[in-house]
Amino acid sequence: MMKKRTTFIVPLIMIGFSYFLYSYSPESKGDEITVTIEIPTDVQSVIDNKCITCHNTESDSQKSKMKLNFDKFINGKYTTSKLISKLGKINKQIEKGKMPTEKYLKKNPDKKLTAEESKLLMDWATDQRNILAGE
Repeated sequence: MMKKRTTFIVPLIMIGFSYFLYSYSPESKGDEITVTIEIPTDVQSVIDNKCITCHNTESDSQKSKMKLNFDKFINGKYTTSKLISKLGKINKQIEKGKMPTEKYLKKNPDKKLTAEESKLLMDWATDQRNILAGE
């Protein structure tokens, strides 16, 4: 009778212990850690005036908020690797002159980024990307 209990209990304990080790190992939780980044006042001002209309949780543009959502930056909803990627894409889109989009600028010409605002956003994105990447 004792042999049958042991045969059942030992594998059950081993499965439980394996699950415990997996669920608390740094490798399994690493990608789930979200981070927030510093957004200085001058950068936040540009984001608020030129970007946030499309790139926020409440935006009507599903595509814009899916590609970049500044609410997630502020609330720490992106993982480190996702933030690094998003910051790199900010630079690429601004460098190519694709943000704000031409379609959006036709209706809202006052939202066009100035050269100074573009540089400010790109410098900030690069600095934050380097910090997150440990460079």
